Amino acid sequence: MNIENLSLYLDFCHQLANAADKISMPNFIEQKNLEIEKKTDGSFVTKADKQIEDLLSSMINNKFPSHGFFGEESSQKNTESNFKWIIDPIDGTHGFMRGMPIWATLIALEYNQKIITSMISAPALGSRWWASINNGSYKSFKDHISKIEVSKINKISESQVLFTGIKECLNKWPEFQIILDTAWRERGVGDFWGHCLVAEGVAESMIDPIVNIWDVAALYLLVTEAGGVMTDNAGLQSYSSGHAISSNKAIHPEIIATLSNQ
Repeated sequence: MNIENLSLYLDFCHQLANAADKISMPNFIEQKNLEIEKKTDGSFVTKADKQIEDLLSSMINNKFPSHGFFGEESSQKNTESNFKWIIDPIDGTHGFMRGMPIWATLIALEYNQKIITSMISAPALGSRWWASINNGSYKSFKDHISKIEVSKINKISESQVLFTGIKECLNKWPEFQIILDTAWRERGVGDFWGHCLVAEGVAESMIDPIVNIWDVAALYLLVTEAGGVMTDNAGLQSYSSGHAISSNKAIHPEIIATLSNQ
């Protein structure tokens, strides 16, 4: 994958994020006419989710008609393509529809089953994160752009550990309580944001017990390009295992060993 193509894809990711923000922010600010529906899995979807996904799918099809598409709210397209766009139109819909600012549009481009470009746009936080393979991870906050890296802390006892859903974590990993008891500081920070904070070096680990591929595909590249790691609970690098454990890499063996009671 040459640099020119990566730059092209990353520029297009910004265009997609800009288009998504123009739909999501007015809906979030107004909190009116969200047209909330409950899906078969018990989660919720709003009109904005559907509008964003439809628009991004159309933009991708117009720009790269041969590329595949996989969105949370729609079926897959062009599944035989080596390129696949993985989209979560609004990650954190439950917060979005209650007025919480912790939500984002997640965009990832996969080539031959490897994420090569990713974008996370959280306009209510005034922030955007992105990465491209072998080119590092970046964050913009109110138009200030900086390269980001994970922290160098190497002990859970000195770490800030984040997680999504304490009940879900304990149900999946009973030994998670040891991590809570051992960590210097622990906070429940749901959805995309915890992984972004690990990539920034603000926290040392984010533990996500239940995720879909569209929840973490973009985050996987952001964390790894920032020098961290995202794996399953066996320590194998993955963004499609149904759960995700991100860290600065230094404390990862201790996290995995604790969760698996080794």
